[in-house]
Amino acid sequence: LIHTMGGKAKPTKHTSKEIAKKVFEANVNRGGGGAGAAARQDAKCGFKCYVCLCQQPSEKSLQIHFDAKHPKETLDIEKARVA
Repeated sequence: LIHTMGGKAKPTKHTSKEIAKKVFEANVNRGGGGAGAAARQDAKCGFKCYVCLCQQPSEKSLQIHFDAKHPKETLDIEKARVA
């Protein structure tokens, strides 16, 4: 009878933490796909970037977005405000 061992430093089984994480991620709603489309449309976004049409929840978030994505443009808050 020949006994074979697993490879060195290679775990042969999944850990319980890894399995629990997979189960959690399979069952939690992250808001993506068709089921989350309504939630994404109803998001409370007070500002919209007038360059790339990206929605932002606050003036501060829009300022951070604008500085990162459109450094050559100047931000006009009133132009970006959603009615």
